[in-house]
Amino acid sequence: MKIVIMGSGAIGGLYGGLLSLAGEEVTLLVGRKRNVEAINEYGLKIKGVLGEHTLGLAATQSADDIEAADLVLITTKAYDAVEAARRMKHLAKKGTYFLVLQNGIGTEKKVAKVLETNRVLRATTCMGALMSRPGEVTVTGIGITEVGSHFPENLEMVERLVEMMRNAGFNAVSSENIEGVVWTKTIVNCGINPIGALTGMTNGEIYNDMRLRELVIRLVEETAHVAEALGIELTTDDPVRYALGTAKATSDNINSMLQDIRCCKQTEIDAITGEVIRLAKELGIETPLSESVYALVKALESKVTRLEKHMDKLPPLSVDEVARAITGT
Repeated sequence: MKIVIMGSGAIGGLYGGLLSLAGEEVTLLVGRKRNVEAINEYGLKIKGVLGEHTLGLAATQSADDIEAADLVLITTKAYDAVEAARRMKHLAKKGTYFLVLQNGIGTEKKVAKVLETNRVLRATTCMGALMSRPGEVTVTGIGITEVGSHFPENLEMVERLVEMMRNAGFNAVSSENIEGVVWTKTIVNCGINPIGALTGMTNGEIYNDMRLRELVIRLVEETAHVAEALGIELTTDDPVRYALGTAKATSDNINSMLQDIRCCKQTEIDAITGEVIRLAKELGIETPLSESVYALVKALESKVTRLEKHMDKLPPLSVDEVARAITGT
């Protein structure tokens, strides 16, 4: 299968790299200048719990010259998904399939609208990966990849893609309830990620602190309430237990929102907590804790994105500061 990866960050590099190792024709990684230059000069490097590999994949900053592809993986940050789709719209007219693989709610529907095609699939991943340096992906954890589509006519392609991912070494499964899968992961992300971003703590450190664990529980409950009001069928009967179990099982993980803050980059808070707040307002549901967390992360994001380098001299908030700012206690 001829594959293009739109987004050469940690997830794009990981999936593109392993699919290439499995024999798939990964023709191009599209990404930002520093990554593109490093990949073209030294190759894409993957290291960590899956071993070490160096792959001679081509990379570019522009997708304009791509004439054909069977599949495009959109692995950008959620806030870049629509623009990524616009840059690939010429392929939609040729029957290309698109897989949206990122955090956030509703991005696949926005992508389908921009592309004017139903050939859009959605996936979530629990793989842990980070960009340890330009062109180098460090794999920190192995987890499930779930694939589905809002469009029933894509189910055959979903199964084909799942088989392809399994052959590449991923623990991939198909889902007929991809919306429930996305919401279940979003509930976890709403509970854990902002707290990690604000405190600088790993998932395990958050889990082990009783005050922060209580904040996670309350954030999860608010988000789950919104999902219930929308009639979403979650993939767990106990969202709180599931979120805390995830934090404990991934105790060494530095969540993606914290990674972004450390790298002085924009976070995905708008597509995660922000989208939940927006939907809650439409439903007349109050989400005071989520709104407080959202405001704090946006303020921190605004501050760090003005910095030129990593935030070595900008200490995270203490547990007491986070608790007081959010709950007033």
